[in-house]
Amino acid sequence: MFQFESATARDREELVRLYTLQKGREYCFWTADYPAPENVDEDLAHDALFVIRDQTGCILAALSIERDEEVDRLPCWSARLAPAGEIARLAVHPLRQHQGWGRRIVAGVMQVLKDRGYRSIHLLVNSENIPAIRTYGFFRFDQVGECDLYNQHFLCLEKDLSHVTAHPFPPLFDEYSRTLILGSFPSVKSRENLFFYGHPQNRFWKVISSVFGERVPETIPEKKQLILGKHLALWDSVAFCEVTGSADASLRCVIPNDLQVILEAAPIERIYCNGKKSHEIYTRLIEPMTGRKAECLPSTSPANAQWTPERLAAAWSVLKEG
Repeated sequence: MFQFESATARDREELVRLYTLQKGREYCFWTADYPAPENVDEDLAHDALFVIRDQTGCILAALSIERDEEVDRLPCWSARLAPAGEIARLAVHPLRQHQGWGRRIVAGVMQVLKDRGYRSIHLLVNSENIPAIRTYGFFRFDQVGECDLYNQHFLCLEKDLSHVTAHPFPPLFDEYSRTLILGSFPSVKSRENLFFYGHPQNRFWKVISSVFGERVPETIPEKKQLILGKHLALWDSVAFCEVTGSADASLRCVIPNDLQVILEAAPIERIYCNGKKSHEIYTRLIEPMTGRKAECLPSTSPANAQWTPERLAAAWSVLKEG
């Protein structure tokens, strides 16, 4: 389990130590004088420093939002994507490197910049920094140029933030939940409503109601009562992605959800995925972390038109078992 959040003044010394740990390591091109404690102080003063913590509160990774006029003046950046935010000083604790924490904090900061009104994000990465290039390549940053600054040769990378999206609401479960149902990623309507299966044509709520012989819920409180009353839990496989509209087929740059927040708090006995996309993501990205298998149920999406409501209810009746 991890927490993405803004750094605070209490984190100053830990952040300075984290930066110091990077210096001299392979692929780190920072100097003895950079980053300095003054960089940390400036970032903290401008709410421009973000961290990922583990469950004990220790910082696993950090990343800054920066304004560097010299970098901003480079001619390679797209005017169409202005205003742009710049990220810098990505640091992952040496004991946590090569575990995906760099990707998670880049994803989080991209969402922060989008929420603050930026249309794009750009950065400089040393042309020999292979791990960093791979991290930004995962998110499909475009290389728009090269430059020589600060006695280094950099690649200029840029990313349109139009379609990047973080999961906007929490899981639904309690201490009695025994069966976890995972979707892929919330639809546009669900993201607007901040709750699961918000599109009126998605048949999820009708199917669940049919399986358990209950009235179809209309309000979010009624939907919560139905799920928790049957000892179910709802969540999605994807924590962050690039998506066009609501189409599962368009999902790119997928960061999976951390299920430990549920598995450590609820006696989950079975895990079901709502549709093939959720199951594919779970099997590829989440099962290696949980060590637990998930079964695939036919999608309740209206796009799965070959499955009638009656067939769906029959397939989903496995929820009553056990």
